[in-house]
Amino acid sequence: MDLERTDAGGEVTQFQRILAVFPSLTSKQHEVLAFVAENRTSKEIAWDLGISESAVNQRIEGVRSRTGSPPRAELARAYRQYQQDQAAACNPLPEKNPQVPAMTLFDEDQGRDELVERLTLADSATFKVTAPWQEENFPRIVPEVLDGANAGLSRTAAMIAIAGGLLLVAVFGLDLATKLSGLL
Repeated sequence: MDLERTDAGGEVTQFQRILAVFPSLTSKQHEVLAFVAENRTSKEIAWDLGISESAVNQRIEGVRSRTGSPPRAELARAYRQYQQDQAAACNPLPEKNPQVPAMTLFDEDQGRDELVERLTLADSATFKVTAPWQEENFPRIVPEVLDGANAGLSRTAAMIAIAGGLLLVAVFGLDLATKLSGLL
């Protein structure tokens, strides 16, 4: 819609006055009006933007006061028209991308198997990708006996030995504490 159009009497309509205000709005007001154009409620807009509902209403009322206080539905309709006008004003993409040369992969004169042969690599290579932490270039933290083929059995035996040692230390410690308390 052209901003210079007038109604039958030669005057600029309210709709066109509203459209004329949109380019001078802040980015936050445009952000809120995009949701208003989708017929969202203030509560929904506030939730999506992560702001309070009163902040949304303040932004909408700021726009309404600058545009002559139209109803919210009229403001939404005008902003949808503004968005369409902005999209139409952008340069359309060309039908063909000039950087990519036109190339056909399948020629009607060739069979489909010939196409596969043409796109297949002559010599294949196998790549082995190893993560840096999987390489053995650092000293081992766990002894090899606890991390070998029988790791589960070895670790269980080590835990039993450690638990038995702790039990012996506890028994001898209690015996020593009992003897010391008997002396006092």
